[in-house]
Amino acid sequence: MNYSKITNLIKYSIPDIVRNQIHPRSTHVFCIGTPKSGTTSIAGIFDKHFRASHEPERVELISLIHKHYNKSITDADYVKWLIKRDKRVWLDLESNCFLGYKPELLYHAYPKSKYILSVRNPLSWLDSMINHTINYPPKSELVIEYWHSMFFQHEKYPHSKYDEILKKYNVYAVESYLRYWNKSIKSVLDAIPKEQLLTLNTKAIRSSANEIAYFLNIAPTRIDFQLDHLNKAPKKYNLLEQLDKSFLEQSCKQYCTEMVDKLALDYY
Repeated sequence: MNYSKITNLIKYSIPDIVRNQIHPRSTHVFCIGTPKSGTTSIAGIFDKHFRASHEPERVELISLIHKHYNKSITDADYVKWLIKRDKRVWLDLESNCFLGYKPELLYHAYPKSKYILSVRNPLSWLDSMINHTINYPPKSELVIEYWHSMFFQHEKYPHSKYDEILKKYNVYAVESYLRYWNKSIKSVLDAIPKEQLLTLNTKAIRSSANEIAYFLNIAPTRIDFQLDHLNKAPKKYNLLEQLDKSFLEQSCKQYCTEMVDKLALDYY
């Protein structure tokens, strides 16, 4: 048995009441925005004064989600694993887009926790997500291929004549991305009670210190905005500029209006 397994067994065996005395949590919160919505930055602003992390145990989590997605494990199995995982990572704040896969099951695992939903305006997010898909292609890593297929379900949505240029870059159809954007936000709003959820526009993270602090009952001075612009794209391709503006506008209205209107967002 290796050292890591021994360490985890010890962590599992410690009663929660003892764990809370040894390493009490200042808060317990999950940020579950979409990828490229500021989840890395949210982890960054908490990192100095809290036990905070961005996507811990990413490979293991995506692999488990993939099993649940393919019905190899049950909802109960998934929830049980999330609870067991918490005994290993034991964070004050976890910022992790993958935990937004089934927010209702995450909430079932942690009904007393608080949640932050980071939201980026759909066209700004689409531009960033296209760059991310090119810079970190799904074929580069199996778990990336897994989460792309589960989240974007791109096999269902062929390119149209208006976004066919995206094929040249191995980028999915606009419909695929925007459907996911709307669905992922809606699923969180539907699953998490309003009093336990703070929705933050990515553009307003820097100006939201007091709002975040009030929501989590912490001092604003414990939020460090020196690390609020993390995970910038290494290269930008400006592909949206090559697409017809009326097509993009119509696509947003067709797939994103529900959440844009509900959250009073701009399209870009």
